[in-house]
Amino acid sequence: MEDNSVFITVYTTDEEYYRFEAVKQFVFKKNKYMPYTELSVTVIDNENILSPNAVISNVRFVLGHNILHMGIADIADHFTENGVSFITIRSRGYTSLLLNNQMVPGIHSNMSLEKLMTSYYKFPYTISWENDSNSCNYIYVKEHRSMWDSVINLGYKLYKTYPYIKEANKIMLRPHNNPASVIFERDKVLKYGTSVNTTGILSHLHMQDIEGNYETYNLENPMAEKLLIVRHKQIPFDKQYLNEPDMSMKLTFALASKAWKSKYVTINGRSHLDINDLIGMEGFFGEQRVCAVMISGSSKGIQSTYYVYEDEFSTAV
Repeated sequence: MEDNSVFITVYTTDEEYYRFEAVKQFVFKKNKYMPYTELSVTVIDNENILSPNAVISNVRFVLGHNILHMGIADIADHFTENGVSFITIRSRGYTSLLLNNQMVPGIHSNMSLEKLMTSYYKFPYTISWENDSNSCNYIYVKEHRSMWDSVINLGYKLYKTYPYIKEANKIMLRPHNNPASVIFERDKVLKYGTSVNTTGILSHLHMQDIEGNYETYNLENPMAEKLLIVRHKQIPFDKQYLNEPDMSMKLTFALASKAWKSKYVTINGRSHLDINDLIGMEGFFGEQRVCAVMISGSSKGIQSTYYVYEDEFSTAV
């Protein structure tokens, strides 16, 4: 029988922690293009064990004995209503910190994931990353760009991939080995469908050369033409790809249209699936990589939705 037991552990700034099993509702999300897991949860504090003056610092979410989320309590609300105490928390995984930190702009040579994560700032022990010693000659850090942008550039330079978060806070540049695989039976599926979002798709890119002249490098997107979309974008020369300007423009196209087309399947309960595991559905689509997961729960039970994308970063199995 599937174990869908849920509990939340809340940690406070006075180094105390409290476990709650009376979970009123939760929504857990992760997406291959979102550099963190995300949790919204409300628990019932039946025994009033959390002091009204406590400051909640972080939260851990466990479903079926699997830690799905460990993150910062971005927003926490502890309140009493009709004599019952509730705690509502919105939290992002610790890897969200990569969005809040910046490196010195300019060229950083001999870059690897290990160097990126250890040579600049000390991150919490809760963040981990795949053991990958491969390095590229350099990455170029633009002004006002986050460290996650550097991870994206590193992954694309080394493997033509988009990085993602595995498990709770593990940074991956490539799809993991030995992925789990599930083919959903049609009569076990609550809902399935296809979604399209064309709002980000660009039709033409025009990039300067290193001397600042426009119209030197140009690239067209054939998918935009099929969709009757005309969106021209002028961009400065990308020093990230000094010798491969076309590679820069292809990356810009891919980033603009990521997740533009998706298929999804909703089931009762949940499967032990993570980003870049494999799913399919009888009579709908064959085996493809999981690109997003949403699990919601309440007194009515648990439902899970799994998404696969059709875009430049998600086509290979």
